[in-house]
Amino acid sequence: MPLDALGHSSAHLRRARSVAAALLGAVLALPASAAKPRPASRPRPARIVHLKTRDGWTLEAAYRPPRRGGDVVVLAHGLASSYLEWDALTPLLAEKGVGTLAIDLRGHHDSLSGPRGRETFEDFDAVGEWPRAVEDLRAAARWLEARGVPASRIAFGGASIGANLAALAADESPKAPFLLLLSAGPVYHGLELRLRPGLRTLAGASPGDPYAYQVLRPLSQIPGVAVFSAPAGHGVQMFDDKKTLDRVADWIADSARPKPRDVAGKRR
Repeated sequence: MPLDALGHSSAHLRRARSVAAALLGAVLALPASAAKPRPASRPRPARIVHLKTRDGWTLEAAYRPPRRGGDVVVLAHGLASSYLEWDALTPLLAEKGVGTLAIDLRGHHDSLSGPRGRETFEDFDAVGEWPRAVEDLRAAARWLEARGVPASRIAFGGASIGANLAALAADESPKAPFLLLLSAGPVYHGLELRLRPGLRTLAGASPGDPYAYQVLRPLSQIPGVAVFSAPAGHGVQMFDDKKTLDRVADWIADSARPKPRDVAGKRR
């Protein structure tokens, strides 16, 4: 290689090193937030709480508080299940500012301490316990009211037999803002479906679940009640369909208070 070409190449090399050093210094000077994007915020985990019923049960529940001034939905699960079945829905509602108090019904999961000691739901039919289980939702509402949530901001929702219990609780709570019914049935273990006229309600079931599906038609004739048909599943199993899950979450958020704000800062 000629000497003049070697000198030219060395000059290029020095300039390249200088540019590289400057770029490295600029990167190192960036603040951590600029160099590494922040992860998207996620709702905080639910807080486990314990409730006392007036007839001697101790219940476990998972609580997610609402945004300030927001509604809270008391959620009741289906037979042989637990509050964990709501884990697909409650984080979505938390993101939308809606609080939830998902309870373990008496005799289920971690709500086994009753007035006669340890009890499970298997014997409830024999002792006539199911009609008394609406007290579990009353206890949840009282727990919320004791913490500053007024009755006008406490809604109810349930799946399967929990839907019938939620309807009974809402029926006797004239200030409840709305009601969610997933696979409610005409009668579950002596609990007849009863709906308070004028209560804003969303009811859903799937065609493959004929016992629950049959109630959608008469419910659809009641003012204030919206119904939907899911592709498949019973109770929260319908959430396996993401469109159904999103539809329910959006309906609750739209029914709850305070309303989302538009770009002008006004409530919709």
